[in-house]
Amino acid sequence: MDDIERDRKILEWQNKARAAARKKQGRKLYVITLDPEVLWSREFRQANPGYIAGMPCVYVGLTIHEPGDRFEQHRTGYRSSKYPHKYGIELAQELIEGFDGEGLSDAEQEAALAEWLRRQGCAVWQN
Repeated sequence: MDDIERDRKILEWQNKARAAARKKQGRKLYVITLDPEVLWSREFRQANPGYIAGMPCVYVGLTIHEPGDRFEQHRTGYRSSKYPHKYGIELAQELIEGFDGEGLSDAEQEAALAEWLRRQGCAVWQN
């Protein structure tokens, strides 16, 4: 993606975020599969002492955007955490199936989803 296209996308995302905020639109959980190379990061490994080899490495987030748009933002480096920007492979919304965050605030849902995935043996990063 060239700089002009990237700038156009950023402007589009900003406009969508403003419109969603005006509507007081709810936030959405999303999961991004990370390349297992992320395990070479000491910080990442230390955050996941219960990781079971062969289970997915993922990033968990919460967004006002559509999850697909947010994944694209991470990949382009726009407001991205370092791990999904560098190691993000694909959106993995199917990993949310079975998670029940009913009654939790948005921030609590994100943390609860991350912990739920860790209990299953996944290596998880969330900000």
